[in-house]
Amino acid sequence: MEAVAVNITAIARKVQALRRDASERDGRMQQVYNVRSNKTDEVMPGSFPDAWPKPIVANWIDVAARQLAENLAPLPSINCASGIETSARAKNFSAKRTKIAYSYILHSDLRKKMPVGCDHYISYGMLPIIVEPDFKAGRPVMRFDNPMNTYPQVDLQGRVISYTKVWREPAWKLADKFPEFAPQIMGYDRGPMNETAPDTLLEVVKYFDKDQYLLYMPERSNLLLMWSANQFGKVPVVIGFKPSYDHETRGQFDDVIWVHMARARMALLGLQATQQTVRAPLAIPTDVQRIPFGDDAIIRTNSPEKIRRVGTDVPSVAWQQEQVLQQDMMMGSRTPPASTGNLQASVITGKGVDALNGGYDIQVATGQLLIGEALREALQLCFEMDEKFWPDHTKEIRGIVNGEPFEETYRPARDIAKDYTVSVSYGFAAGMNPNQALVFLLQLRGDQLVPRDFVQRQLPMDVDVTALQRQVDTEQVTDALKQGVFAMLSSIGILAQQGQDPTEILSKAAMIIEKREKGTPMHTAILDAFKPVAPPPGQQQGPPGAPGQPGPGGPGGPGGPGGPSGINPETGEPMGIAPGQATMGPGGRPDLQTLLAGLSSSGKPDLRAAVMRRQPTG
Repeated sequence: MEAVAVNITAIARKVQALRRDASERDGRMQQVYNVRSNKTDEVMPGSFPDAWPKPIVANWIDVAARQLAENLAPLPSINCASGIETSARAKNFSAKRTKIAYSYILHSDLRKKMPVGCDHYISYGMLPIIVEPDFKAGRPVMRFDNPMNTYPQVDLQGRVISYTKVWREPAWKLADKFPEFAPQIMGYDRGPMNETAPDTLLEVVKYFDKDQYLLYMPERSNLLLMWSANQFGKVPVVIGFKPSYDHETRGQFDDVIWVHMARARMALLGLQATQQTVRAPLAIPTDVQRIPFGDDAIIRTNSPEKIRRVGTDVPSVAWQQEQVLQQDMMMGSRTPPASTGNLQASVITGKGVDALNGGYDIQVATGQLLIGEALREALQLCFEMDEKFWPDHTKEIRGIVNGEPFEETYRPARDIAKDYTVSVSYGFAAGMNPNQALVFLLQLRGDQLVPRDFVQRQLPMDVDVTALQRQVDTEQVTDALKQGVFAMLSSIGILAQQGQDPTEILSKAAMIIEKREKGTPMHTAILDAFKPVAPPPGQQQGPPGAPGQPGPGGPGGPGGPGGPSGINPETGEPMGIAPGQATMGPGGRPDLQTLLAGLSSSGKPDLRAAVMRRQPTG
């Protein structure tokens, strides 16, 4: 313990130096917190009267921070492929590690915590991600730490070499958590006159580096509450820093705090001016002896035009200043009105909206890049911690990867095998809203610049591309089967006109309907309906065209005497119908989808239709 006492003294001096170096940063963070919490007296003491202790305008800083954080909050896609994989074994290995990485995210509940973490990144300029071992569950867990009163120490490559967190806690809670140190915490060891009140807030410091974890109280002569060796061997902290021009940690709203306060003050002065105007004194002529008040009161005077209230006119420059402050708020916070749905301009085309949101989209793309990089490094630490602390434990994981549920078992020593490669991506459309991204993807696909698989993988939703394509192929083949059945049914009228019996075709269609009502899949119902019927015993099948047999033959051409009828065995289309009209309505009329597909220049549907009947030649 003597060596530990010496270390705590050196560490306490180091922490004090880190806190002095970050004093300006702490002041900026505290101001942002006070403004977002509407603690105006902490920012501008005495600027608001007792009757109106809070600003009477919307907290633009809080609204803008929440809006941008929600745009940054969606999780990126994760892939653990370490390079070009040619063997099935390598693909299975990377696929399992991808599922393990997703299990870390699900166990850490990051999907729910991302809005808060992104809010910290926007408001305070940094997002600390701490990876901790969950010994009860037997796996690592990621946690977003509040950047306020945190003091990371990084090397030239940006790696964290020590991390300090400072907070205050009531004395009685600390005494309950550490009963062996209760006399020192409550001050009992210093005599009755020096005892500490139970609700007194005392400062606690948590410090850890690659060698140790420790917890101590500076206000109790650096009382060491806890010390533990770092079995991991490195600092399990990753920090995503917001870009800065002077290596200082700055949030999005550090420079617009005073603009917001000025705007709130101007709104309050305008309210006070209006109140003074309404409650201004009454000016009356000298011949008035009595001043009655109330509804329908009558004042008798020879000069009624001289009766008025002594008003206080608000200068027009005050209203102009309000607009200037509002514009400065949007410019300083880099938040256009269109991002919050407050669009004052008349924008005719989508290009105008894109121009208004251009800078906002760049912020989202940059934030996703830096936050994604921090998540990548945190997942690498999770792999390493999992393999180091639980190498031979067999674990079960469940979750959803790209829209497909999975259930796997893995053993870190075998399935991680010191391969901590992870890549995260928000897609090439990072920064775009879902509508813009979808239109862009459709344009690329329409010009055959990208394959369908690429478009499906970039969709702004979680989908299993392989399963999705299987469903699309199944629907297309099912639609083709339906079209074949529709083409056969369209020849019923021709058969009836030629005196043939269409009962067999109708019975097959009725069988398909019955099977579909019972829940039979479409392709199975069609196969059952068109299953060949064995001929009665003793009846021989003759060649096509023979007497009593269907098929080409006779003086009338295909189908026998009387002209073409039935289904052409070479093309599969009904005979006697012009090519291309087999699946159309009677007479070749277009279907309802074609009727509704036309749009005029004004955006209204063009419901006009024309019927054209054509007979093929030859």
